Amino acid sequence: MPNGRETDYAAARKVSDSFMADLVANNVNSAVSLMEPDFANALGRTQAEAQIKKLFDYCGRPLDSEFKHDETGFKIYLDGRKSPMRKFYYAATTDQNAKGVCFFSVSVVPDRTAFMVTEYGPLKLQSGELPDWLK
Repeated sequence: MPNGRETDYAAARKVSDSFMADLVANNVNSAVSLMEPDFANALGRTQAEAQIKKLFDYCGRPLDSEFKHDETGFKIYLDGRKSPMRKFYYAATTDQNAKGVCFFSVSVVPDRTAFMVTEYGPLKLQSGELPDWLK
């Protein structure tokens, strides 16, 4: 099994960028279609969309996005499966905060013939200084 570094960067990044573009366009339905099917199947499509929108309560809905950094690693699923993963970080202006306050992480894994988003979440600077890679 390849490790996260061997994951096709360009293909994974394209999915991550598309996911963020859908959130910026307020097209949550399209964003959900880029996620692993288990997420929408477990919750139902309407509830899956509602869960993503609920995350906007924390930092706001992104109005733009600027790629900042990526990391490699693995996703370990509840059933014990392990998959190579790339996590991408974006700075964003949101409808609640200026750019530099909120960031978004998007984790992407291979899924049969394509890459899919497996995790997404807003991050907010609470105190201290940003790491250099987010500036």
